Amino acid sequence: MATSPPPRYSAAELIEELREAAEEIAPELNGIRPEETLEGETAQTLEEMADALRRIAAGAPQPQALARAALEAKAPLKPFGKPKNTVVKMQKPRR
Repeated sequence: MATSPPPRYSAAELIEELREAAEEIAPELNGIRPEETLEGETAQTLEEMADALRRIAAGAPQPQALARAALEAKAPLKPFGKPKNTVVKMQKPRR
């Protein structure tokens, strides 16, 4: 009896899993931010490529230019995850 292969992850699921892995490993890497890890950068690359494919599939003009830009991976890394410290002390007004 043949078994069916397990279902594949969607691009969004893969990206989410990679970002979670990046957030888990980054604290052990002495100052490396999650988006700078291999997992974090891979997540962004997949996200950029999936976006380019969606736009091409929707009939975007210049599909080759979109594909080239996604393959070049020259966009800056986007931060993600939980900010370490979002508390900002407000200055008291001088009287």
